[in-house]
Amino acid sequence: MKKFIKKLIWYDKFYNSFKTSFLYQSRKKINWKIATTINWNPSKDFFIVGVTGTNWKTTTVNMLHQIFNDLVWPTVMISTACIKIWDQTLVNDKKMTSLDVYQLQWILADAKNQWCKIAILEASSQWLDQNRFEGIKFDYAVLTNITRDHLDYHKNMDDYALAKKKLFKYVLSNGKNTKYASFPSDDKAWRERYNELAFDKKITFGLQNSSTIKAENIVDGKDNTTFDIIYLWNSYHVDVPLLWNYNVYNYLTAISVWVQIGLSIQDCIKSLSKFTWVSGRMEKVEYKWITYFIDFAHDPDALDKTLRFLNRLKWDHRLILVFWAPWNRDKEKRPEMGKIWAKFADIVIATDDDPDTENRLDIINQLTQDIQQDPEAKKKLYIIPERQLAIQFATQIAKPWDIVMLAGKWHETIQLTNFWARKRNDKKRLIKILKNI
Repeated sequence: MKKFIKKLIWYDKFYNSFKTSFLYQSRKKINWKIATTINWNPSKDFFIVGVTGTNWKTTTVNMLHQIFNDLVWPTVMISTACIKIWDQTLVNDKKMTSLDVYQLQWILADAKNQWCKIAILEASSQWLDQNRFEGIKFDYAVLTNITRDHLDYHKNMDDYALAKKKLFKYVLSNGKNTKYASFPSDDKAWRERYNELAFDKKITFGLQNSSTIKAENIVDGKDNTTFDIIYLWNSYHVDVPLLWNYNVYNYLTAISVWVQIGLSIQDCIKSLSKFTWVSGRMEKVEYKWITYFIDFAHDPDALDKTLRFLNRLKWDHRLILVFWAPWNRDKEKRPEMGKIWAKFADIVIATDDDPDTENRLDIINQLTQDIQQDPEAKKKLYIIPERQLAIQFATQIAKPWDIVMLAGKWHETIQLTNFWARKRNDKKRLIKILKNI
């Protein structure tokens, strides 16, 4: 019924116009006031870290949750992939990075009742723009990076960055004596749009020499990554069971938070030695000499970096990519991602994600338009709209030592088709298919 009403009133076309209206914004603010009041304003009793950025938020949030839980106090975490209260894990099946204000306040109230005093919240630009975090007294704001994304919602990159900047303004206006921030020194966006913000403590991380905390001597292994952390002229060797350079950035991001609040780097490294894969973030499944990766690469920058890394791993074998694009999400980036496929993947299988109110074939045609116009590139393209069949086909054509990449929101448990919402779990689907081969 909700989908039918959206189509009837042309919701998708008019949303960007009325989301800035006084009535819409007023309704959002009234909602957070009600939600905060009925739950007795639980956030006032927490030390709250907010993490925003285009990529890498979820893994960083999970790392922060683990270290705070191990070394400081019981901690609640809310991320795209899951919700954790102390040592209890709940699935985030809302298809949203940030919960609505009522769910968010209820989770914080529940966590408070379970003796949690620290909260790690993943904050997307849309939900910051929609005031879902109003009333939450953030102590610490973290920026992972800023690249093109969500321009279906935001007018341009400046509007996008301004929405994320709201998290840092929450910290500066929190009425507390704790005002912290972490920024990526390798990302020029923070210097252009955030550098003037004055915090009690501000720290940078990255690979540049100017970084307060930086990483050197990065070595990619088949099952791990090693590197050295340089901080205050001291060097700390790190060996993590995670792949690819972006996990180095995740690690540095988390470390930057810990050292600012006074935790020992050695203790943090020891705690993270137990850190495991986050669902849908370069998650690896190996079967009969074929390696499958499941990753949330959903924008041009993330897809480019991920495929470059996998190309180094494949050697003389093939990289098979299964990819998608969701409905009404920054349509201009679809052809751009198609060009990235053609550059790196040996075989491309285009399929569905959440077509919802948009024609599924229109989405796929926009994704593949550049490949279809190139006779050579077209030879390696397969179009299989039904995602379950696309995964099955990838397993059928994969040969020993090939790498199969399932890119996109593969961690989600609900798919919005053109007709209805249905359950999905692509990792379980993949494992089931492999067992029947």
